Amino acid sequence: MLKSKYKVIIIGAGPAGLAAALKLKKLGISDILVVERFTFPRYKCCAGYVTAKTGDEYKKLGLDIEECNYSLIKDFNIFYKNKNRLNIVNKFLYTNRTIDRVELDNAFFGLAKSNGIEVAEGVKITAHSPENNAVKFSDGATVAYDYLIFADGTTGFGSRYQKSGKRNIALQLVFESDIPESIQIHFGVTRRGYGWVSSYNGITNVGLTDVYGKRTDYNRVFEGFLKQLNISADISGLKGAFTPMTVGKPVIFGNVFFVGDAVGACDPMTLSGLRYGLKSGELCAEAIALGNLKIYKKYVKGLKNRFAFMWVMQSVFYFAPVLCFGFNVFCRLFGKTVAKIFNNFFVNKK
Repeated sequence: MLKSKYKVIIIGAGPAGLAAALKLKKLGISDILVVERFTFPRYKCCAGYVTAKTGDEYKKLGLDIEECNYSLIKDFNIFYKNKNRLNIVNKFLYTNRTIDRVELDNAFFGLAKSNGIEVAEGVKITAHSPENNAVKFSDGATVAYDYLIFADGTTGFGSRYQKSGKRNIALQLVFESDIPESIQIHFGVTRRGYGWVSSYNGITNVGLTDVYGKRTDYNRVFEGFLKQLNISADISGLKGAFTPMTVGKPVIFGNVFFVGDAVGACDPMTLSGLRYGLKSGELCAEAIALGNLKIYKKYVKGLKNRFAFMWVMQSVFYFAPVLCFGFNVFCRLFGKTVAKIFNNFFVNKK
């Protein structure tokens, strides 16, 4: 039975929302309610990778990713137009035995519960009254708050308060296979994105990303990618999700916050967002606990500047002549340099 009021209500029990809850608890605020529309264990469309720095962030919050069966896959290959252009010794990118986030998210959820954080599963927010500092839920309950945190992703209830803009789309299919253990990143699959084929422990995860276009039939694009890979698989289990490309407003009404994908804490080029989501949740919690909104606003402003640069890089990188030259010439002549840039800039800094 929910109380009539909480100090903090968090909408969404993903990494950002639970990071905020755990940090609030650590800072002495325990009157928290986390509301999640799904029930755990839940499925999240994700390529299944965690960087070393993301693992460190989880560890600060009390979760060791090794306990969720994460390990390195050293065989990492970059393809362009279905031809292997570069082999990289992977140093910082980890995946787990099912190449998804189910086990990790469930363990993080369990950590929050073990810390006494109240979570209402299978409940949606249906209305919000900022004038009364209250939210209404799908079970009919109306609950008041002092602070409200939206951690409900790109298309959740909180998205109505953010300026809509371009989004990335990601599709993936996970199935059993005998494909050798490896990570493949494929460029030239979509106009402004990439595809991947990850195989580990008898499981294969095939996916692709693109800057979302309403007129594009992505099911057809995905089928074409599978055909190009010479993979036969039932796509009825194909999953999709949107990720943000722009950073939004961190705080509105003085006491309503946005974290994770809800604020746009996701690199628009690589679609890496876990570490940024966790950090946004932590700093949002600090801002609330210390009564200093500048702590969180400063972090989001920094993300905005960083991701603006990555957005420009995305536009340049996916310009067809640049892709062609980069993979047909540059990778051949400066392969070691490209591998170093990949490991230390695109992976280790995430």
